[in-house]
Amino acid sequence: RLTEDGQAPADNPFIDTPGARPDIYSYGHRNIQGMTRDPASDRIWANEHGSRGGDELNILQPGRNYGWPDVTFSYEYWGPRISDERQRPGIEDPALVWTPSKAPSGLALYTGPEFPQWQGDLFSGALKYRQIRRIDLQDGEIRGTDKLSIGQRVRDIRQGPGGGLYVLTDERDGQLLRIRPQQP
Repeated sequence: RLTEDGQAPADNPFIDTPGARPDIYSYGHRNIQGMTRDPASDRIWANEHGSRGGDELNILQPGRNYGWPDVTFSYEYWGPRISDERQRPGIEDPALVWTPSKAPSGLALYTGPEFPQWQGDLFSGALKYRQIRRIDLQDGEIRGTDKLSIGQRVRDIRQGPGGGLYVLTDERDGQLLRIRPQQP
């Protein structure tokens, strides 16, 4: 975590820890692909690749350990588990685990007016399945998930300034798509 001028903020969790990098906010991550902040709760959400399975959605908290590679749901690409541990005291549990792997990409939290039923929900791209996963959040808790088929590898998803949802793909020379509400 850095300031706009590249310095470690004074409230970073390891700023005064001898031998630690002062710019570290949290650790034990394998490969974060998308990150977003909920303006209402100030929670920071991140989705990250596992290896073969074990993709995760995490709520990032300062100074916390997310376990990689000692505690994970992932398997080596050639077969065996990376670790026999799925939980351990002092390691944050993922908010959600995707197995088989969906190959997460961008992540957005929706706050716009176009889809009132999706207010406060997360949208996570899925490279492997060519879709977006909507994560239904109620009071900050995951209540369910839906799949929105895009038909192309989803590289990123963002909310535009007017509240539209935009999807960036990386097939067929890449496309910028806009998700629109269904007309009755």
